[in-house]
Amino acid sequence: MKKVLLGGLLLLVLSQGAFADVYMRRNPDGTLSFTNCPDAEGWQVYMREAPRTYQSQVSRGHVNTLVHNLSADYGVDPELIKSVIQVESGYNQQAQSSKGAIGLMQLLPSTAIEMGVTDPWEPDQNIKGGIKYLAYLLKRYSGNLELALAAYNAGPSAVDSHGGIPPYPETQDYVRKVLQILDGGGKYQ
Repeated sequence: MKKVLLGGLLLLVLSQGAFADVYMRRNPDGTLSFTNCPDAEGWQVYMREAPRTYQSQVSRGHVNTLVHNLSADYGVDPELIKSVIQVESGYNQQAQSSKGAIGLMQLLPSTAIEMGVTDPWEPDQNIKGGIKYLAYLLKRYSGNLELALAAYNAGPSAVDSHGGIPPYPETQDYVRKVLQILDGGGKYQ
């Protein structure tokens, strides 16, 4: 349990900034704390983080093949997944939002952990985690695509508390864009 918690904590800390050192300190009760923004004395460098670089950008062909293979495993329309990737990251595997969402399907660190993703920067894991999460949302909202997409963007709690698509312009625009691409009315490559 401690290793899982430590791994999840490190993933969360490492994903918050583009590049950051990780600092550690032992608390009086013996537990360890980690941060990428030490705010007091007593922190020691635990790990120096180098920029994430992959040997090469994954091709759209690789992404599309992966999407087709994984979408069948989770019962999700591959065209829906490709539309989400287009809107989320524009097929940029190194995309990172100001809120900390990462990769092709823009997984938040907490969502990545929930979906069993150990490296959200790794394209195959990111796509699998995103498809798994979207499948969960589709089931949660009884196949209602608009609600599932709104929850993918704003979170299920926002959809639930508003009893539908939240009145956030970003979320409403997101749902519209994904559906437009999916229906062939938007740019899809």
